[in-house]
Amino acid sequence: MRRFFTLILLFILGSNLSFAQDNYTDHTIQKGENVYKISRQYGVSVNAIFELNPGSEDVIYAGSTLRIPNSSNTSTPTYNTVINDDNISNYVVKSGETKSGLSRRFGVSINLLEQQNPHIIAMLQAGHILNVDKTIKENPRTAKKGEHYVVKGETLWGIARNNGISLAQLEAANYGRLSEFLQIGQTLIIPTKDSESSTDEGYLVQRGDTKFQLAKHFNMTIAELEEKNPHTVPMLMAGHRLNVDNSDVNNSEEIPNTNEVAITKVDSINTTNGYKNYVIEPKETLFGLAKKAGMTIEDFTNLNPKLLTSVNNGDIIKMPINPSQTIATTDAVDTVDTVDTVDTVDTVDTNTKNATTKIHSNKNEALFTNLVTETSTGLYFYSPFSSEELGSSEERQKMISINADFQKYIDFFQGAQVAIDSAKALNLDFDVTLIKKNIAKSKITIDSPHSKNAILVPFIDNKSNFPSIESNTPIAIIDIESNLVSKDSINVYRSIPSDTIQKTKTLNYLAKQNANVIVISDLNNARNKGLILNAIPDAKFLKVDNAGFFKSDALNNELSTDKLNYIVFDSEKTIVLLNTTTALMGKLSDHNIQLVMLESSLLPKQSEVSDMRFRILQLIFPAITNPQNKEDITAFEIKYEDEFSSKPSQNAILGFNVTFDILLRISQNSSFEDIINTTLSEQPHLKFDYQKTTDRNYSNTGIYLMQYNSNEGMIELINGN
Repeated sequence: MRRFFTLILLFILGSNLSFAQDNYTDHTIQKGENVYKISRQYGVSVNAIFELNPGSEDVIYAGSTLRIPNSSNTSTPTYNTVINDDNISNYVVKSGETKSGLSRRFGVSINLLEQQNPHIIAMLQAGHILNVDKTIKENPRTAKKGEHYVVKGETLWGIARNNGISLAQLEAANYGRLSEFLQIGQTLIIPTKDSESSTDEGYLVQRGDTKFQLAKHFNMTIAELEEKNPHTVPMLMAGHRLNVDNSDVNNSEEIPNTNEVAITKVDSINTTNGYKNYVIEPKETLFGLAKKAGMTIEDFTNLNPKLLTSVNNGDIIKMPINPSQTIATTDAVDTVDTVDTVDTVDTVDTNTKNATTKIHSNKNEALFTNLVTETSTGLYFYSPFSSEELGSSEERQKMISINADFQKYIDFFQGAQVAIDSAKALNLDFDVTLIKKNIAKSKITIDSPHSKNAILVPFIDNKSNFPSIESNTPIAIIDIESNLVSKDSINVYRSIPSDTIQKTKTLNYLAKQNANVIVISDLNNARNKGLILNAIPDAKFLKVDNAGFFKSDALNNELSTDKLNYIVFDSEKTIVLLNTTTALMGKLSDHNIQLVMLESSLLPKQSEVSDMRFRILQLIFPAITNPQNKEDITAFEIKYEDEFSSKPSQNAILGFNVTFDILLRISQNSSFEDIINTTLSEQPHLKFDYQKTTDRNYSNTGIYLMQYNSNEGMIELINGN
């Protein structure tokens, strides 16, 4: 037994000795590497490398050796954080925290926080260590040249206007400082009017800048740019300060020819299809590029799908070699708007229905053509979040832990952010404001400096709690699944087509086809019987049992042998759908049958019912989103995933489509109501065709009427009209 314990003791001692000898690995630094990259390679923290290699936090050199701690023996460094009435010591900044939030938490001003922690002035980052001594007197801050010291009552819009720059330029120059409300005492960077941001402190990254473009501009490789600016390795962001001193860069080093291609105005010419590569210049817009190409915006975005999401300075796109020739040889797309009468739902009075017409343009041609960029507009969001809560991941998580339903608001605002970025790429000028939902307030007064404004109201759970709105300038209320009704003299625009609109438009289509209509339900009275009979008075109704089986010969007695038979399925039960479709497929040899659903929500998951049944029965169904618009949808999804590292949810899709459409509509040279009454639009997922329902209320009636087709997969039936 004694020998056994001796062996165990020797094993433990030997193990400890082995750990002591092998607790780090030597790494030879390669050109272009930085500490962040190396830490990711070995799966250890940056601070752990700094602790083993004093001085590496300042600079590292290619060819030198770094000691890398073994990941199994490293842990997150611990700091003796102390927070009391007079001192904050060794506080580690967490992801999502902001200067404003920390200043309130510690009971100090942002000025004092920055004064004692100058490393956070340019940008607060997770992992920064903060120390504050409250007994030290705060020095009054005076704005230097190119800066602005915020005082009470100022707004971003006012500061931008007073300095002769756009709001977008001001926001880009202060990207890391504007995660929430403007703070008194905050220092803002004021860029020059042309946004040229190279200073003694380095270059300030602007929206649309890329690493490749900046590396070429400052005569260095991307690796060298990242080595000098390790904070840009995970992602280059507007507002980053860059060290662009290339005095120590080997300027004689050849840059690969693949990089050379992108710096010329015309990079290469594809003689087989008549297009050349073109680099987008600063301040160019989609409308201007399409005009330069001699193409309609629709044709130009079909050629360059990524432009549907945003127009980015430095991006490479396709441009016709000979614009005039393109116009002559392209399949003719008539750019003159054609007028067509649109069917409306039953709630629209007859006079309005007969009088209302819409411009059927090539997607958004009418909106893009008349964009006004010289004047700014106001965009408001009514939300359960304040700007601070929405801008802090910690606060968002706290809200979700209280109510999981808040996640849909976060998704919506993330989609809206992509829309806001896309609108700014079109040079639209607007202010964005969050109004925090508060049921104690019965009235909200909006004092806007803009001549046109819109307030977006997503997902209100109790419309009776929505306050009345009073505004000094015209404002429109945009309802997103909130079911609001106008209380005041302000128009309410319901942006998502209701279930009733889906059903009515589908039934209107069936009524025009001179077919035999049979409604299948598992209830004594079909759920939509009144609506169906109103559109198709001679419709027949059949009831199946709970398993979806017909009574003997009941189906045969109602089917027509000499007319098309529309079978309208009106049940929510999957088993009923399976057995009903099986019975219908058995009748196809003697009858012309097509299946119809009045609501897209009745479509089961593909894991439950194969869409092969729908192809065979050529299912017709209404859809709010267009499943065929794959290029536009893909462009949006790529942009969203780049921004938020996740796929967009349905609520994020709503946030993008509704926000972008409203920004286009309020940025026109006509009144918002005129644009609503005269212009159709179509975003990547949603169609917007507003119809007046009552004096102050409008509904979007834009749906897609789709049909499964055995040959083509899926087709759209006459735009759902």
